[in-house]
Amino acid sequence: MFYSVLLCFFLFALGGCGGEEAKPEQVLQVAISSDINTWDIVQFPDGDARFVWSQIYETLVRLDEDLNMVPGLAESWEPQDNGKVWIFHLKKGVKFHDGTEFNADAVKYSYGDRGYVTEVKTLQLENIEAIDSHTVKFTCVRPMPLPTYLTHVAWPVVSPTSLDSAGKFSKPIGTGPYKFSKHTKGQEVILERNDDYWGGKEKIEKVIFKIIPDASTRMMALNSGDVDMSIKVPESEVQKLEKDANITVHRKLTTFTDFMQFNTARAPFDDVNVRKAVAYSIDTEGIVKNILNNIGVAAQGCPYSPVMMYSSKDLPLYSQDVDKAKSILADAGWKDSDGDGVLEKDGKQLNIDLVLSASWGARQQKIAEAAQAQLAKAGFAVNVKQVEGAAMEQLEKEGNFDILMRTGFFVWGPYPHHVKIHSSKNYKSHYNNPAYDQLVAKGESEIDEKEKQKIYADIQKMILEDLPAFYIVHEQKIVATRSNVKGYQITAEDPWLNLKGIELTK
Repeated sequence: MFYSVLLCFFLFALGGCGGEEAKPEQVLQVAISSDINTWDIVQFPDGDARFVWSQIYETLVRLDEDLNMVPGLAESWEPQDNGKVWIFHLKKGVKFHDGTEFNADAVKYSYGDRGYVTEVKTLQLENIEAIDSHTVKFTCVRPMPLPTYLTHVAWPVVSPTSLDSAGKFSKPIGTGPYKFSKHTKGQEVILERNDDYWGGKEKIEKVIFKIIPDASTRMMALNSGDVDMSIKVPESEVQKLEKDANITVHRKLTTFTDFMQFNTARAPFDDVNVRKAVAYSIDTEGIVKNILNNIGVAAQGCPYSPVMMYSSKDLPLYSQDVDKAKSILADAGWKDSDGDGVLEKDGKQLNIDLVLSASWGARQQKIAEAAQAQLAKAGFAVNVKQVEGAAMEQLEKEGNFDILMRTGFFVWGPYPHHVKIHSSKNYKSHYNNPAYDQLVAKGESEIDEKEKQKIYADIQKMILEDLPAFYIVHEQKIVATRSNVKGYQITAEDPWLNLKGIELTK
C-alpha cells in the first residue's frame, strides 16, 4: 500500500495518477524581422515595431478581422457639424499598466502637440476638449472621417506618466493586454501579461519577440521550434511550410499594396509618357505568378486593394505591352542611337535609379529586380539601390531619386487615406496636380456615401491616367505558427498582430 501511494505521489508530480496533464508554460516566442525604433509617440514606429506596439498600446477605435470598425477604448462616437466635430465616449474602469486611470486627459495628451500624427499634420485638429473625465470633443480643421484615423496603432492612446518629472520619455505605458518588461537592442523584446486588462486576462503569460532580420534564419527558428510564430513569411517558403504537419500557414489579403512612386518634379518622370511606358513595361501578373508564387493579387496599376473601401472594379488597368511602351517612348523623343539597348534623348540616356529601403522584406527586392529586367526590354537602364531608411529619407528630402519602391503608406485600415500621399501638400508627395488635390480634399469631407464612392472612383481613375505612382501587387499577409499555437486569428489589417485568445498546448 505504501509503495502504491508513493508511486502515485511521483506520478501526480509528473501530471499522472488520474490528475490533469500539466499544461505547458504559456510563453509565446514570436520571430520578427526588425527592431523597435521607438516606443514614444513623437516618432513613427517603423517596420515590425507596430506588431509589438499593438500588444502594449490600444486605440480609441478598433478593426475586426474583416476591417469593420468596432469600439476600442471608446465605447461609442458620433459626428457633429457634418463631421467637423466628433464626440467620443470613453470606456470606464480602464487602467494603464502603471495603475493610473485611462481618461479624457490621456486622450488629449496622446493627440496633442507631442504626437507625431499631429506634428506632421496627417491628423489636423483645431482643438481637443475634455467635456468630462470620459468624454472627449475633437474639433477638426474641416469635416473628416475621424474614427478611421483613430484605428492606427502607430497613433495610440498612451499614458502621460510615460514621461518623467523632467518631461522626458521614460517607458511605454499603455492599456493593452501585455505590458513592457525588457528590450535588448537587436535581440529581443519581452512583454509580460497585464493581469488587470480590462478585456480579460490572456492565457499567454509572456510574449518574447525575437528580432531575426534574415528570413532564412527566421524559418530555421520556426522549423526547429525555437519560435512558435513567425511574421512576414517569405512567399518562397509558403508551399514548403504548408506541407509540414507541425506548422500552420495563415494567409489573408491585406490593405497593403507595393508600388513605385515617381519623382515627377524632374526628368524623365516629369513626362507622363515616360511614366506610362513604365506601366506598360511591367508584368504585374507575371510577378505574382513567377516571383511571388501566386501569393497576392496583381494590382495592374490599381491603387486600392480589393479589401479597401471604395475600391472600384471597373477600371482601365494596365497589362504588359512592351511594344506599346517602346512606341510611347519613341513618340516622346527617346531613341536608341548607338544600338546598346538603352534609349537616349537630348544626349542623355534613360538611366533610372530605383530606390528601396533595406528595412523592407525580400519581396520588395525581388519585385524591384523583376521590374529592372522588364524595363530593360523597353529601353530603360535601371539601377536598383537598396539603402537604409535614413538614407532613403535623405534622398527623398533632397528630391535626389527617380523611383521609390514602397508598400502601404497612409494605409492602416480600409479607408483609402493612402491617396493623400500624392496630394501636393503632403510631405511624402512628389506630384503636383491641383485637380487631384481638390478631389482628395472633397472625398475626405463628403458625407453622402454615393457621392463619396464616385469621388474615390474618380481618384483611382486619375491615378491610373496620370500615374504619380504605379501599383504592382496587393499584398497577402502571411503568418506561420507551430501546431502548439491554438486560437490565432489572422487579420486583414496590416501591420497589426492579434494575439488575443491564443494559448500553447503540447
